Amino acid sequence: MATRFVELNHPLEDGMAPYPGLPTPKITAIIDHAQSRARYENRAEFYLGRVEMPCNVGTYLDSPFHRHRDGKDLSQIPLERVAGVPGLVLDASLSSTRDVHPVCTQSEVRGKAVLIRTGWDERWGKNSYWEPGPFLAHSFIEFLVSAKAGLVGVDFWNVDDPADLSRPAHTRLL
Repeated sequence: MATRFVELNHPLEDGMAPYPGLPTPKITAIIDHAQSRARYENRAEFYLGRVEMPCNVGTYLDSPFHRHRDGKDLSQIPLERVAGVPGLVLDASLSSTRDVHPVCTQSEVRGKAVLIRTGWDERWGKNSYWEPGPFLAHSFIEFLVSAKAGLVGVDFWNVDDPADLSRPAHTRLL
């Protein structure tokens, strides 16, 4: 059976709304196609871009180093741990509270990339994306850890309640 990859990234744009308190992304050209032609006597051209932004803009993957000084950074995690992993999408779009706890069993979750869908991603690229939104309930985090989920992904901006500065979900999951 062939592995099927599903693209989950959001587009990044110059000046888009960043995580609150972080600098706005800047996406520009160092040399654009027209400027580069002189380097090749008008026989070829290229574009050389520049991106300045915090790493936590857009779709990203946290590594243990994000929370643990001695943890592995992304370059130390084998690709097969994060790509081609069997997945499970849990729908939490009808949750009536911000702290989501989708229903599933440990056997459904074990070793899988568990993706939680709330619909919050429809706000992507707007300032409203960064408003207080869904987060993973403490009991659900403990469930994911004990069930040995292989990877956890969400369609909102933080697995933790931003009001809880200890960030327990990040710390436990990583």
